[in-house]
Amino acid sequence: MTQDSYNMPGIVEVRHLKPEDITPDVVSCYLAGVPAAVFVDGTRVSLEGEPTCQAVEEHSNNGRIEKVTLTFMTTEDVPRAGVVWMIRQANGGWWLIGRREPVYPTVKVTTNTGVPGGDRAVATVTVEYQGYKALIPLEN
Repeated sequence: MTQDSYNMPGIVEVRHLKPEDITPDVVSCYLAGVPAAVFVDGTRVSLEGEPTCQAVEEHSNNGRIEKVTLTFMTTEDVPRAGVVWMIRQANGGWWLIGRREPVYPTVKVTTNTGVPGGDRAVATVTVEYQGYKALIPLEN
């Protein structure tokens, strides 16, 4: 089995949205060369620090699978199930994590209460998703 890995630099915005706000079969459209688009803004998440996103593509005799991990810190509550995610890079490019049909990305939230006397409580959110194509570029 071979593996390719790449990081998404310069993430400046993270949003979540309902799966029904995405066109059906977005992965099939992408693979057919049809530009994927999302026509709603979704809910913007306030960020603390710099988010990271890594995609790992594994190749084997059974085909390929792409695994995406998005990690960011926020002071807001975020939904933990039943949502898809969009990220925007500094160059203006948007990417979609998830699709309209189940299975949806999994969300793990780790909360740090900070130290007494000044640090605010910050949650580290890890969004994971895997599929034939898990990180889909969106048409601007």
